[in-house]
Amino acid sequence: MTKNKIITPIKAIRLKCLDCCAGSSYEVKLCPIADCPLYKYRFGKNPNIKRSYTEAQKQQARERIKRLHEQKHITQETA
Repeated sequence: MTKNKIITPIKAIRLKCLDCCAGSSYEVKLCPIADCPLYKYRFGKNPNIKRSYTEAQKQQARERIKRLHEQKHITQETA
């Protein structure tokens, strides 16, 4: 039995941009086709939604990213 993975429209746009750029996220960043209707959404984020975070939320995010990075580094060393 396989699980169906739900992909949001924004994630689908990101995947389309990656497909258009041969899988290179760097090429997506450098995309010269500014008149493409997907251009604003190519990073997998909706530019129309502005998020504001408190300093505490920003610090929690930094710590979470640091833990994930360390965990990934440890996993790679043991592999």
